[in-house]
Amino acid sequence: MKRNLLSQMKNEWRENIWIIIELAVVGLAIWALLSMLFFMSEGLFVPRGFSPDNVYTITTKYISADSPNFVQTNDSTSKHYNDDFKTLLGRLRENPNVEAVAVHWGNIPYNYNYSGFQLNVVDEPDSVMYYGNRRPGSPDIVDVLELNSLTGATRQQLKEMLARGEILISDNEEYVNQGRDPFSLKGKTVTMDNDSSRVYRIGDVVEKVRRNDYEQSYAGCIIFPLSEDDRIWGDIILRVKDGKSSQFKSDFKNDASLRKLRNVYLTDLESLMDLREKNQRSTEVDIRLFWVVIGFLLLTIFLGLLGSFWFRMQQRVGEIALRKVCGATRIQIFRRIITEGMVLLLCAVVLVSASVWPFMQDVSDMFGREWYVFLIIEMIAFALVAFGILLSLWYPARKAMSVEPAIAIKDQ
Repeated sequence: MKRNLLSQMKNEWRENIWIIIELAVVGLAIWALLSMLFFMSEGLFVPRGFSPDNVYTITTKYISADSPNFVQTNDSTSKHYNDDFKTLLGRLRENPNVEAVAVHWGNIPYNYNYSGFQLNVVDEPDSVMYYGNRRPGSPDIVDVLELNSLTGATRQQLKEMLARGEILISDNEEYVNQGRDPFSLKGKTVTMDNDSSRVYRIGDVVEKVRRNDYEQSYAGCIIFPLSEDDRIWGDIILRVKDGKSSQFKSDFKNDASLRKLRNVYLTDLESLMDLREKNQRSTEVDIRLFWVVIGFLLLTIFLGLLGSFWFRMQQRVGEIALRKVCGATRIQIFRRIITEGMVLLLCAVVLVSASVWPFMQDVSDMFGREWYVFLIIEMIAFALVAFGILLSLWYPARKAMSVEPAIAIKDQ
């Protein structure tokens, strides 16, 4: 039966070749769209490196000496700014709804401010540098963002490292791709951007804090310590206790002592989840658009295949009737029809693979992905096409097999 099927397909090669080309073009288009969709959303499947739930940001503002609202003090302006800022930090920490409070320099998650630095190991010259996004924060940033060590260190130990002036680095795919191991840097003394005045010790390796859930950057992350022992300035990020968000927002709104002290005031209370929504809105719109395009394409494919195979089945009503008369069961006939469709799809897969895979190494290098990623996406794309073929063949074949043999061959 298989030999007869192949002989029949060979005899109908002119008609089949156009269907093969149609399936190849359709499969290639779905492959490309699925690849783009994967590259845009693959960040959702890896750890983001922090927890945004119950985290709020607050902007620090200072009343200048030129303002009529400026409060004169006996201390220098910079000193009373700093002292009042520390007092406000203490009041926030004493609030019963707050779990942890930290100071940062504009490099919180879901903020595209990028301050990139490269680390150079002291006395170990190497052409490959560790490059990462610097995120300055006071030690409590560990508890606020719930940073996780990749070497087994506790959060308390991470806080102690920052308090000692050590820096934390993350895993770094770009560094790994150049043949280096980020974990080998633990305990090493490094300089930033070859500046010998900025020498630090690397305390530990943590999960990378990405700027959003979809970020595809391969660079690492550098948690740079801000000490609160002396002078400190910056904005505030804090974590409230579970279920206490509404209470804290009410306290912050109604208790002026939490928001202002002489010439320092805190404003723009905003949750990290709200920042997340703003930051990722355009990306999520693009992803939904891709899903709509893929869905529309699949529907168009299904209707096109349905039309093509419906026409083929109408031409084969007499053939199907003869097979039924000769003793073939409905299952055998349907299996033959499906096998023909799958053989045509296999030819389309071979055609696409022979055309694309010779250039796949260049494509893989351009997108920075392993070849097997594209192979998996290709398999998914043609699996969708196969499903469309099954749907397109089932109803026309069922209708053709429902015609009585006597009626189907009465004109032959």
